[in-house]
Amino acid sequence: MKDKIIALSSLLFFTTFTSCTSFLTPAVLGNNMGYLPKTMGADSIKTLTNVSASYAGSTSPTTGTDFELGMANISRSHTFKESNISYGIFAYAGKASGGDSHYTEEDLKNYLPSFKKSISGVGLRFSAGLHNTSANGNTDFRYINFENALSFEGGAYTKFRQEVYSNHIPDYVAVTNRKILWTTGLSTEVIWRARNDHDIRHAFRLFIGGTPNFVNSFRSGIKAADDIRGKNSLGWVFNYFLYIKRFSLSYELADNVNYAQKLSFGYSFQ
Repeated sequence: MKDKIIALSSLLFFTTFTSCTSFLTPAVLGNNMGYLPKTMGADSIKTLTNVSASYAGSTSPTTGTDFELGMANISRSHTFKESNISYGIFAYAGKASGGDSHYTEEDLKNYLPSFKKSISGVGLRFSAGLHNTSANGNTDFRYINFENALSFEGGAYTKFRQEVYSNHIPDYVAVTNRKILWTTGLSTEVIWRARNDHDIRHAFRLFIGGTPNFVNSFRSGIKAADDIRGKNSLGWVFNYFLYIKRFSLSYELADNVNYAQKLSFGYSFQ
């Protein structure tokens, strides 16, 4: 999975660089805008609670820091005639690794030494949107949704980022000390149920948004400064969601600061 993540091409954030800059970013970015399951407009049940577990992997831009995360999620949604709201919490833990153990002492003036650190954090999710239900009730077009995630990151990796940020930064290193993150934006989604079995559903969702003032939170070495100048944190998240008789699977692909993939398995109840 890590190889696939590293192979992703960045479209918006720190794009088209051939430099060897190491970016120390928060681990959860790219995996903090997870899918929030909802009932459909034609359902007799209008409220849904979902619990899920996720495995997530990501890497920061250019010469990336690699992240592996396990996540636990719980959310609740309410569907009305032409609108919906969802909210939830998530927690995560894992590890971050990066740098290079082959650098000499002289190289460390310019580059980041090898490291492997623990990660942990919690977050909140909120979504509110408008939708339209097809005449036969089998399809919902959730044409616009306002989505937000607020996360709080800790662990040894966060402490490491803050230490690097507070001291002399090697030439090819860029680091942010942010541990509280707000990501916001808009999404669109289509979900439909099988004509002969309403307990089977498929959905596709696209989110576009960013983390306000995130780029301004970086400090960098001299050589890394050009990789940050004029950039922003605008990114995207794409989801496929499958629901079968209360059980669900969600696959997520993102270029939302970090390049990320996430696989989630869940269960829904009233």
